[in-house]
Amino acid sequence: MKMTIVVVVYNQKIEECKTFQTLKLNMFDKVERLIDVEFLLYDNSQQKQQFYANDYKGISISYIHDPRNAGIAAAYNYAWSVAKERGNEWLLLLDHDTEITNEYVDHIMNLQETESVVAAVVPKIKYDNKMISPVYSNTLRPLLSDKPSEGIQNQPIMAINSGSLLRVSFLNEIGGFNNDFPLDYLDHWLFYEIYAKGHKVRVLDVSLEHDLSVMDYSNVSGKRYLSILNSEFNFYKNYKSDLYKSYKKQLLKRLLKQILFVKNKNIAFYTFCRLFDVERMWMK
Repeated sequence: MKMTIVVVVYNQKIEECKTFQTLKLNMFDKVERLIDVEFLLYDNSQQKQQFYANDYKGISISYIHDPRNAGIAAAYNYAWSVAKERGNEWLLLLDHDTEITNEYVDHIMNLQETESVVAAVVPKIKYDNKMISPVYSNTLRPLLSDKPSEGIQNQPIMAINSGSLLRVSFLNEIGGFNNDFPLDYLDHWLFYEIYAKGHKVRVLDVSLEHDLSVMDYSNVSGKRYLSILNSEFNFYKNYKSDLYKSYKKQLLKRLLKQILFVKNKNIAFYTFCRLFDVERMWMK
């Protein structure tokens, strides 16, 4: 199977990031299986790192430094362009904080011929011992609902980017990744497009651990929350519009909870501005 694998790194040393370490442990020793696999290390950090690709004999691996920190969409689009140029069938997305297992590698490398209607193959993702991906996308509170089981999903689902294996022909169909979602909600948009274009997703019977610290307000700066909020609003207003009214009601409930319980009051302020379209929301 001809595949491009992109690992997006930000403010971490490549050799020390969880994803790269577990790739080395569970994948790099299978050189004979990596003949048609190409690795791209896309570094969004401000400072360029020293990385010696020649240390990994028999493995096609490249380091790309992009100090713009333009988000993951730019990194993924670069990887998509390389996959197209190489004639690769699949593109595997990985962030720097996903723990790759030997079981997952075996599932990916031994992937049998998949129906052409399947545009993405995804694992189950856990954070803090809870399954957070994939989830059904017909609700605003998917983590409280039933989760998809393994197999091809006829009902629309959403999965996080990291660990997702995407068919390059589908990415060609939609013109790559949407730069309107440079970082946040890119996964929501992507899986929305999969089902909007008549494709489906296959869920693997394998789980990975992924650090999703943005789920905790205490770990999120006001600026980071604002980025998430703006992308979230864009998605529900312009794409998943059937949930837009419900989303606005949820924003109001979120605002009340943030006022009462979240220490960083900038977060509540940003929610208020977005909810009531206050112009200051967009001031730098």
